[in-house]
Amino acid sequence: MPLVLDIRDLAAQQTAGTAPFYEYREVCPKSVMVQRPPLFLLGPAPADLLWQLFAESSLPPAGCYAFEGAFAAPTGFVIKDGVALFGAGLLHPLHLIGAVCDRVNTEHYPVRDVAGPLAVLFGPADETWGHWIVDYLPRLWVLQAAGYDLATLRFLVPCDQRPFAHALLECFGIGPERCVIYNQWTELIRSELLLLPMGLRRENRFSTCFAAATLWWTGKLQAACGGTIGTQRQIFLSRADASQERVMTNRAEIEAAARDAGYAVVRPEELSLAEQVTLYSGCRVLVGEYGSALHNSVFCGPDALVCGLRGTSRHPSLMQSGIATALGQDAAYVFGDTSGQDVAQRFSIEPRYFAKALELIGTKEALLF
Repeated sequence: MPLVLDIRDLAAQQTAGTAPFYEYREVCPKSVMVQRPPLFLLGPAPADLLWQLFAESSLPPAGCYAFEGAFAAPTGFVIKDGVALFGAGLLHPLHLIGAVCDRVNTEHYPVRDVAGPLAVLFGPADETWGHWIVDYLPRLWVLQAAGYDLATLRFLVPCDQRPFAHALLECFGIGPERCVIYNQWTELIRSELLLLPMGLRRENRFSTCFAAATLWWTGKLQAACGGTIGTQRQIFLSRADASQERVMTNRAEIEAAARDAGYAVVRPEELSLAEQVTLYSGCRVLVGEYGSALHNSVFCGPDALVCGLRGTSRHPSLMQSGIATALGQDAAYVFGDTSGQDVAQRFSIEPRYFAKALELIGTKEALLF
């Protein structure tokens, strides 16, 4: 008999009474809120992306699921009583669940039993810094708000987890002795009590508790990194050493203009974790090519401004506006045209648009200070 018999959306089955037995502790109800509009939009902003800004009005609920005797499947979802369980707050799209279930059924992984409570804090895209700071670290707050003791809880950790993720967990007192290392593509973990905290994001919108969760975990991280606040108020975050996708082809010209305007041009990957946290904590304005690095605005506090330079392709979305709405910040965008035939999604930013963006940012900062 195959391990996985069916696929069901846990959230949809919650009230229907057809899901396997579980406990759910809600820490934040669902809500509705209009997205905060960008401070400015320059360049050829595409209509479909602008539609995303305001078409998404629902803020997701948040809570923690607990399952007795459930399996932790590859990519971090749960299998209970032969049913693969997933929900929007867990970032698992249906096609991914189906593909993983097919592989689990075909390869018949051995099962390793783990005693006591075990929390799952990983999932799709957990190899990316930006997803850790907006999707995964906030789940520590969810676990605590749901009444679980973070000081004693053990965590399921994939064997290929990135070094920066281990460093982040260490800042919260979660060292190797409290991690159950898991080779997700060669075994299944069955836990006596499996805890599955929900994320605080659905698409580009965040739960109403995202600000409280962010204030809590960034405070913990800042304290673990020495508590020093940086003095650089305007930062241009470079993607020069990042992926070869979504490359700004006139990067050198734009970065030179930023330097001339008094911005510190920073390559985040050259800094230690503590140096990055210190740097962002004192920043008022973050500018740069759109990507994970801009999500470091979570360290900047309310009233910060984040200006993303990006192409006109549908990916990435405009998650930065969701962060801005949740944290009381401003997001702004400068668009450069991306050819529909270019799979690398390269783009260039017109210098006059970037010059105007710096002028508008300076005007806002002058009004505030």
